[in-house]
Amino acid sequence: MTKFSPSESALEGFRITRERPGTILVWSLVYFVGIMVIAMIMVVALGPDFIKFVKDGRLQSGDAAAFGAVLEQHWIALLLITLVASGLFSILMGGIYRLALRPSEKGLAHLRLGADELRLTLVNLVLVPVYLLFGALSVRTLTIGGPLGWMVSLVLFAVLTWVGVRLSLATPMTFAEHRIAIVDSWRLTKGHFWSLFGMVILAFIFYLMVWLLFSIISYAAIAMAGGQDAIANPANLAPLAIVAFFAFLAVQLLLPILQVVMIYSPLAEAYRELTGAPRDALP
Repeated sequence: MTKFSPSESALEGFRITRERPGTILVWSLVYFVGIMVIAMIMVVALGPDFIKFVKDGRLQSGDAAAFGAVLEQHWIALLLITLVASGLFSILMGGIYRLALRPSEKGLAHLRLGADELRLTLVNLVLVPVYLLFGALSVRTLTIGGPLGWMVSLVLFAVLTWVGVRLSLATPMTFAEHRIAIVDSWRLTKGHFWSLFGMVILAFIFYLMVWLLFSIISYAAIAMAGGQDAIANPANLAPLAIVAFFAFLAVQLLLPILQVVMIYSPLAEAYRELTGAPRDALP
């Protein structure tokens, strides 16, 4: 049985970040532009209801039920937003996998818009709803109450974890082999559940370490800028506080990309090690 090192694979995100800081910065800018496009689509497609929802401050308050009601009234717009968001995520995922598996392929910081990204989008549109459904069911069962509710919830969570790990290599495999590979991922991960599960846990811990460091930097920047009230009104900042303000924005821009890089690049490395293929030698 082919083996791989969970700890070495989990460190792949650190390797990419250390070796390609400029690439990470470009990805962050692409992510920012993509989020702005999605926000504009939401404003235009969801119309006055969404604008009123935002103006009333209900988006910041985290009123999920009210936000869900707005989305239910505009399901076509929700479908469009889902497609665009999944496409953006898949483009970034494709850049990570390209850098990890086929680094000689160029593009805008290894980002492309082609057949690989389309296949990744399709796979994500299949897998993400499945994970969300299982997650929602496991939370919902807690409302049953008592030991039965907890037991059912834990069982569903365990099944979600098992299925998630067994299908975790579907996206890097789809990218590397230029074909939808959900079922093939299930076969490839057979006998490697605990190793892959340990790798994912390590990768998540490594990201938490980075998140903690960036959070400290972010809080320090907020303090230098004069606190949350000053951040909310950047036009009144002093010169030193302006520098701190932009440092705060940079941290907020980088964190989402670092999360994706540190969670998903280990999957590419695990696929490469399990298949025994060297970089740039994949089909």
